[in-house]
Amino acid sequence: MKSLITTLFLLLAMTCNVMAGEIASSKNYGVLETNGPFTIIITGNGVIGRDGPGGYDTGVRFYKGQRLTCYGLEQGWYKVKYGNGVRWVSSSYAKPAGSSSSSSYSSGYYVVFTGDRVIGRLSPAGTATRYRFYRGQRVPYLGQQGSWYKVSYNGKVLWVSSAYSYVQ
Repeated sequence: MKSLITTLFLLLAMTCNVMAGEIASSKNYGVLETNGPFTIIITGNGVIGRDGPGGYDTGVRFYKGQRLTCYGLEQGWYKVKYGNGVRWVSSSYAKPAGSSSSSSYSSGYYVVFTGDRVIGRLSPAGTATRYRFYRGQRVPYLGQQGSWYKVSYNGKVLWVSSAYSYVQ
């Protein structure tokens, strides 16, 4: 009888561990999905593929010039499918294909706003301007620095936070 109770207790413990593992592996990072995948290009060497935005190293490395399909962006991290899993790449070491962080022409991509009254700034995290952007509004994407997007609006180059927008 004692061994039967011990066996049942162990089975129950293993079942709880499996369920906890399934819950942990289904992390939802609240990623801002785009209207379709887009291509990013790795700009650094040995860029770490992580298990979530700012998460753990998965052992996967990406190299300068490598092109990946991106399915979303959250807090400055690109969500890419690689092999049999999902990896996250810092936007500090990647950019959408066709973009140039130093150019003043449109890349063919747009920044779409998810927040209301998003402030246009003169530089990343810099001085605020009178320009505000609203949910659903689209403006031409010019490049990126960290978690800030460079955009074109009314003949001006402005910077907006990626926390309230995404590249399409």
